[in-house]
Amino acid sequence: MKERIDNIYNKIAELADLNLQRKLWLNEENNTGFISSYVELICSLFDDFNFADFIDITAPKIDLSNTFFSELNKLRDLLNKYHEKESDLEIINDPEWRKIVEQANIVLKMWHNFDNLVNEFK
Repeated sequence: MKERIDNIYNKIAELADLNLQRKLWLNEENNTGFISSYVELICSLFDDFNFADFIDITAPKIDLSNTFFSELNKLRDLLNKYHEKESDLEIINDPEWRKIVEQANIVLKMWHNFDNLVNEFK
């Protein structure tokens, strides 16, 4: 369970970082040794790590604030409503994508206040 939570955190961190997206998705000054894309990020988050299940089933079992839970739901809603563009570059430059990036940053900041989110399922 902890590994899944760590993986979800890492995907949200990628969502929150346009510079990392440029490195991984567009291979701009990529010194990470990794590659990714919009499709890979979304499929990993929702399919591999079941982000929806995390929000609906796992998160309520953890002592999260209602505000944090609400912000997770906002992120999921924004992602579900997003209309994929033709290329990763178009996505990165899309004002609607920037809203998702902003929301992911809100979630990350709140996540750091909940040590039990990572420690709960060790």
